[in-house]
Order: sequence, then C-alpha cells, then structure tokens
Amino acid sequence: MANPFENLRAKAGDGQKSIWWYMRNAQKLVGASLSPNTAMQSDIGELKSNIEIGSMYMYYYDPKWKNELPFYDAFPLVLPFGPAPGGFYGINLHYAPYLVRGKILGELLDYTNSKTFSPTTKIKMSYQMLQSISTANEVKPCIKHYLTTHVQSRFMKINPIDWKSAIFLPLEAFQKKTKEEVFRDSRSKY
Repeated sequence: MANPFENLRAKAGDGQKSIWWYMRNAQKLVGASLSPNTAMQSDIGELKSNIEIGSMYMYYYDPKWKNELPFYDAFPLVLPFGPAPGGFYGINLHYAPYLVRGKILGELLDYTNSKTFSPTTKIKMSYQMLQSISTANEVKPCIKHYLTTHVQSRFMKINPIDWKSAIFLPLEAFQKKTKEEVFRDSRSKY
C-alpha cells in the first residue's frame, strides 16, 4: 500500500511547513481515505514489538479497566515518555483537540535530539520536562498509563517526518463517547 502521506509530502515540497499548514492540509489530503487498519498496513512507519521513549506510535489497545472508564481510545497515537508498572506512560495526542495537538507537538519539537527529521529523531521527554512546558495544562488530560499486556497489535512507529501530519488525522477510536465529548472533557481540565 502506498504511503498515505505521500501526497502531503509532495505538496509540502522541500521546505519545512508550519504545524498549522499541516493541520489545514493533512485531513484534506489523506484523512478521508485513511482508517486505523489502512494506517497500520501503510508505510508511514515501521511495525515494532517495543517502544522507545521520545518516538511516536499508534497501535490497537484494549484497556484493562475499560468497564470502569467513562471513555477510552482504542487506537492511541502516543508519545511515550517513561516506564510505568506493567507498561509505559505516554501522551495520547488524540485526547487533545486538533489545534491543541499542534500547539503541544510544536513545543515538544524544541526538545528533539536533532534539528532535522531523520529516522533517529526523538523528543527528549520526561515527566518533569512536561510539567515545565507552556502547554503543561493541555498535556495533562493526554497523559495515560498503558499496559503492554493490553496492546492488541504491534506498534506502528511513525516516521518523524510524518509526525506533524499524523497528529491531525482523524484516527482516534474513542469508545463510549464521541471525540467532541472527549475534547470538551479535556478542555474542562485545563
């Protein structure tokens, strides 16, 4: 299957576009034809068995306590930032409204290990760093504890060059609530 970001990359050209440019164009160019299944079968990244702190991943997830949760995302888009009992902590950007996703990622990109995007680009993240950034309040509703035994697929490690596009794709798979209701809940926690 062709890379769903191919048209977006072609439109972006050689220059780096702003995070806002990606927001306006990502859904228009590839969002309508992309589903979690097609994303997982595409070449937007590489399937992995494990995660690395500071990279971006999407995967299928079935929470242990889903019956007690008011809602959850069955297809998270996560930036892992630390180990946790039985798994890892990560920022699931799907819990943030689209504009806030851009704001969060835009600030986190100031903490990469490289000024250019390459397969080895990572965001240098820790819980302490996340508490100190200007978007800390917006990040809080996105911080989740994921249990590796409840991951239902391999991890799709997103190519760093596609991070800005991936955050704006409508791939969230919220259960029990609509994305609008989830976004409203997240905003109430700022």
